Amino acid sequence: METEVCLGVRLIVPFWCGFRDPTSSNVHRTFPVPPPATLYGLVAAALGLGQDDYSRRDEMRFAVAIERAGEIVESYSKWMKGAESAPKDEGQRQAWDAMRVRKELAPDESVWISTPVIRQKVIQPVFLVGILCTPAVAEHVAMALRRPFFPLCLGESDDPVDVTVVGAETPRPTTGGATGTVTGVWPGGLLASLPTRFHPEGRGKWSLERWLVTVPKPGEPVPASGPHIVACHGQVWMFEPPPGAR
Repeated sequence: METEVCLGVRLIVPFWCGFRDPTSSNVHRTFPVPPPATLYGLVAAALGLGQDDYSRRDEMRFAVAIERAGEIVESYSKWMKGAESAPKDEGQRQAWDAMRVRKELAPDESVWISTPVIRQKVIQPVFLVGILCTPAVAEHVAMALRRPFFPLCLGESDDPVDVTVVGAETPRPTTGGATGTVTGVWPGGLLASLPTRFHPEGRGKWSLERWLVTVPKPGEPVPASGPHIVACHGQVWMFEPPPGAR
């Protein structure tokens, strides 16, 4: 089996980004770090792969550390879900009559149904990402990130992300405080269940694979331990589990 290396990539968000849980509805809380599924999307865009093209997914495993946490803010908006063309009962009819007097009905005398949406955004964070892969894949991905096929954005964002390829190193087994993602629940860090892979299950249906991790805060190592903790690029972390591992 070919020895794997860790390709280090620094992601600097110039304005804001967000990583919402794909199963959330009206309240979009952000994960503290970009999930592996999001990071693969970034790499896939750099390589020029099409949307939902997971053909290269099993060639790489991700770890991530927060170098600058950024500030979490919330935005509020309304989604217009659809229109009702006629009142359903007498109480609603009276409400519509009052809205008609206030000129709040649509031109076709319908009422639009709206729902509030709250989004969390992270302002100007910086992440260091480790991509565990073969040297050949690391070289290919590094070239693509330097000259991406598509513009690169990180999660939900209005602007391209600044990408710096740090280089490739061989991970070294280590002990001590973790500074990046570690599998499981450990004291002192941020707990997250990160999406890693989407699996097709029939027409238009997907199942989601997750990775339960603790994410250390910048400058506050987590006292984690285990056989899969490695050091590279100045970080101590664990990579996501191999394909199929739960």
